[in-house]
Amino acid sequence: METTSMKIQLLVIDIDGTLLNPAGEITAYTRAAVQAAQQAGIVVTLATARRYFNTVQIANELGLQGSIILYDGALIVQHPAATILQSRPLNASIGQEAVEILVRHGIQPVVHPDGGLAEEIWTGPAELDNLSIDAYFAANVDRMRRMPYETLCAGHPDPLRVVAFTEERAIEGVLPEISALDCSWNTIRRGSYNSAELTVMDKGCSKGSAMTVLAGISGIPLQAVMAIGDNNNDIEMLKDAGWGVAMGQASEGVKAVANAVTASNWEDGAAQAIERYALRCAAQTASNSLNRATCL
Repeated sequence: METTSMKIQLLVIDIDGTLLNPAGEITAYTRAAVQAAQQAGIVVTLATARRYFNTVQIANELGLQGSIILYDGALIVQHPAATILQSRPLNASIGQEAVEILVRHGIQPVVHPDGGLAEEIWTGPAELDNLSIDAYFAANVDRMRRMPYETLCAGHPDPLRVVAFTEERAIEGVLPEISALDCSWNTIRRGSYNSAELTVMDKGCSKGSAMTVLAGISGIPLQAVMAIGDNNNDIEMLKDAGWGVAMGQASEGVKAVANAVTASNWEDGAAQAIERYALRCAAQTASNSLNRATCL
């Protein structure tokens, strides 16, 4: 039987594929579950690969106030004040090596510089663009800058990350070289722009590392943290949290590191997990004179 023996104090939720349904919406059920968690005194935050500008609306819709994990853990921003709590950039020389590897394989590199919340997007000449890149750039045209490949990272301050959007087979082809760099990386089989994604970050940087920072700042033990996610970039936080919950549509590799598996995101799996583990535990703890709960 799936149980957690400690009251959940911090709830960390991935956005795409977890909080949002396949239509990209927060359902009324999920919104109510998040708000109930907040009312129960649980700190609720988001952990996403997204940038701040396209996370703000979701945070506002949920009424969140506090720190949000962005860029797969490379940036933590205080919301709604829009102040940076922590930045964890990738060494520029390693970023440039990643850029050169991608270019050699015919993949357009995308660099997210560590420029505060201006959130520019740097990339190379259009010759390596693909349909997924076109969609990404179209959604971010005001923030985009093109420059020569050899200066995407070199000669600039350390960037937050280097990203690629392309076919899964193409990403698999660069992984042996990317893995040899002194960095962390993750892949997503299909992201928001209908392509596979590769993200290269500072060594040790992940949603999990950022979650650990937030828990420490808040004085919350990791055993009292619950994380919900669905994709490869959620693995570290599912491992590190005291209670990690994988979405029903997650891969077997993601499910394997979780303590529990909930329903899919088209079945309000995140809401079900919040009710089953965080809220039931909170209710049981409140009524337990020994202040100890077993959440079924």
